[in-house]
Amino acid sequence: MDLPVQCIEQELAQFREALEVELRTQVPLADNVIHYFLDRRGKQLRPILTLLTAKMVAGQVSPATIQGAVSVELLHNASLMHDDVIDKSDERRGASTINHVWDNRVAVLMGDFFFARCLMCSNRIGSPAILQALCDMTSLLTEGELEQISNARSHLLSEKAYFSVITGKTASLFSACLRIGALSVGATEQQVQQLGEVGIKIGQIFQIRDDIFDYFPSTASVGKPTGHDIMEGKVTLPLLYALLNGPADESARMRELIMVNRDLSAEEVETLVNYAKQMGGIEYAQARMKNIAFEAKQMLQNFPSNDSRAALMNLVDFFIDRNG
Repeated sequence: MDLPVQCIEQELAQFREALEVELRTQVPLADNVIHYFLDRRGKQLRPILTLLTAKMVAGQVSPATIQGAVSVELLHNASLMHDDVIDKSDERRGASTINHVWDNRVAVLMGDFFFARCLMCSNRIGSPAILQALCDMTSLLTEGELEQISNARSHLLSEKAYFSVITGKTASLFSACLRIGALSVGATEQQVQQLGEVGIKIGQIFQIRDDIFDYFPSTASVGKPTGHDIMEGKVTLPLLYALLNGPADESARMRELIMVNRDLSAEEVETLVNYAKQMGGIEYAQARMKNIAFEAKQMLQNFPSNDSRAALMNLVDFFIDRNG
């Protein structure tokens, strides 16, 4: 399924040019890393959401929209660079990570550089509301990651806790994208709030789909082995459903595996993956995505009917069906 971006092709070109301008330096090492990053940039889903939202609300984007899109992309990639160091990842989406090609020092410093450029870019917009949206997102993203670590260490298993984590660590960024897009074209306070809620739902769908990948063989576009999350102590929605709804004796045995204070073996991870599948965890997660998608689309019906709204709705489906 292709990304539905035909209606913002010109705006995307403006965004990409502005991003490259924002990343110019006088440091050869930094330039080498930046060129490596730009050659391997992903789908740029978050700036796409920012641009589509602005164009849906106002029929066009503004200079603030372009700068807002650049800001969220810089901040998102800063967090990825730091995540790869924390997770000791050698590969992301089929390409070697910056910490693998260079080293941890370069990756951390480049993450800091991207974050600094995000602050500079967002400050030039001159909108306290947009700057606040970025600050809120950064705080929620960090809190979400810390909450996930805390839940894994305390073996907290509840659907409420799971959704709290993914709302903070993933959906907060998607919410900020839609809020910034709306703010950049003078949307009303009610519209900004509604679109922020739509962004939360889109981000939840995105993360649930990402979590489902963990239960199947890896592909180049996904870039992580089967059971990687479970190996790290992360109990995501498919396994969580199985543990909470499977036969009591079997679930108790599976919980004992999760709660051991050591790294799980490949066989133990496979056992947990298979249990999630056998108990209908994948089907449950897919059903939750579809329910959340229905709610998001219903909320989007409150906005002007145009190509950008149609593209946003198609993006919701894209996030459910994506393969990487």
